[in-house]
Amino acid sequence: MLFFIILIEISRETISYDSQVFNKFTWTESGFNCQNGFTKTTTIPFTNTFENIPKIIFFSTTFDYFFSTKNEVNIEILSVTLIDFSLKITCPNNKASSYKIQWYAIDDNRLEVITDLNQSPFTSKQYQIQNPNIKKGIISILSFSYTGTFNIDLSITELTYEHVIIGMSSAYQNLVSVSYQIILGTTEILTFLDQVSSTSAYTSQLYNQLSNSYFIIAQMKITTSLLNIRYSIALNPTANQISYTTATWNTNAYPTNKIQPYFLKYVQEQFFTAMECFTARISKLYDKTSNTKPPFYIQILELNKVSNSPGSEFIIIDESKLLLNINIYYKCPSNYKKVHSQLNKCNNCSGSNKIYNLNHYCHGSINSIYIYAQYSAQSNYKEILITITNNSIIILQKLRNKIITQQNILQVEFLDI
Repeated sequence: MLFFIILIEISRETISYDSQVFNKFTWTESGFNCQNGFTKTTTIPFTNTFENIPKIIFFSTTFDYFFSTKNEVNIEILSVTLIDFSLKITCPNNKASSYKIQWYAIDDNRLEVITDLNQSPFTSKQYQIQNPNIKKGIISILSFSYTGTFNIDLSITELTYEHVIIGMSSAYQNLVSVSYQIILGTTEILTFLDQVSSTSAYTSQLYNQLSNSYFIIAQMKITTSLLNIRYSIALNPTANQISYTTATWNTNAYPTNKIQPYFLKYVQEQFFTAMECFTARISKLYDKTSNTKPPFYIQILELNKVSNSPGSEFIIIDESKLLLNINIYYKCPSNYKKVHSQLNKCNNCSGSNKIYNLNHYCHGSINSIYIYAQYSAQSNYKEILITITNNSIIILQKLRNKIITQQNILQVEFLDI
């Protein structure tokens, strides 16, 4: 008798975004008594597996803090994997009855999230950003520790292609620490709604739900004149619209606050593409002055840049540069050399239509070869890496879309025949 074992590979579908409510850090959960050094760590699963490690955004839907001398609530994201993330709460002193959140997980490199936890009060802080095409940003309070009445007011004061600066304009003499997130995105990914400052509970207007987008609350300011804090935010979605409601309870004074609601788009329709060479002109000649020139060089006219030394250089090209003239010079050392060049021609093409694939040869009547290439570019910052060796020049462009890729836009090799 023959036995056949059939192995069936079960492929798991991956996801790019996810969101849930998390309500486990609350007094109604068995064993949760967050005071006097209590700490608890919980692993929060995603609904499926991500292909890449996602960014985690969250905001608190409930602050329920009791105060006698000092209330300190520390929140930490311990780890993020493809299937879950771990969240830790610690209460060194007075009791926190509840700390509830709404969380979002997004796998997209057009989004950056900076999470800074348990920071001492400050006036201004600067953070480097990775994506030069970040255009929008918002800051949101996650948690805080205090010894008396306080006022936290956070804002983004400067955003460039290299960094973001945040400011704290606050009466923070009783503030021990504050935790916050800075959410940064490209033009398409973030849509800001009306900013609202309030001194009493309210229900917001109805907002039309944007397709493929999450509705998120950024808590930018919170002020309290009483030491107990009971404050909640509830989302009220309908089929096509959404609003939110703020509240307090048990006759507690409502904490003055400032809220910035926004939509975060989790399916993008705009993509960053590589520069395309739309014309390439080759000049082969006998140059009587070649002995005064280097063996080769690359020249980028719009950047006033000429390079001929081996090594690598990373350059960010300004978004105003929509046309680049890249020139390559090669001095033939003998008749037994050729210049092989590949220039990115068409991003949406394949095979021979995708690149210019050119060969040019040195011989007795030719001692110099010039390549004049013109490239068109999108209206955004271009990240390029120029690598020069003794036998080649390569330009790679980094593209930050859902994933980060690198595309070869120019490769010139000096080869033996």
